[in-house]
Amino acid sequence: MTADGGKYPEPHWDEARIALGRVAQFFKEHDDFTLEELRGLENYELIPQPVRETLEGLTPDERLFLDRIFTTLAENHFYLEDAQLGLLLY
Repeated sequence: MTADGGKYPEPHWDEARIALGRVAQFFKEHDDFTLEELRGLENYELIPQPVRETLEGLTPDERLFLDRIFTTLAENHFYLEDAQLGLLLY
């Protein structure tokens, strides 16, 4: 609750997950990019701040490694779940 009795806005988890998918595709298509280009992706700001900070700090080798892990998981129909058992598709 906020100080005026209102509720905090609900996170837009579906849109954030879709934005994370855009980041994954962006990483596949761009070996070199600026942070402004990354941050300019649609709904990028909906991705939780700690996740954005991690994404922005990845080295090119770390991005390749992350892509390989999530690609392998998805190819085997294995997805992470959140605390409410919702699928986290990457």
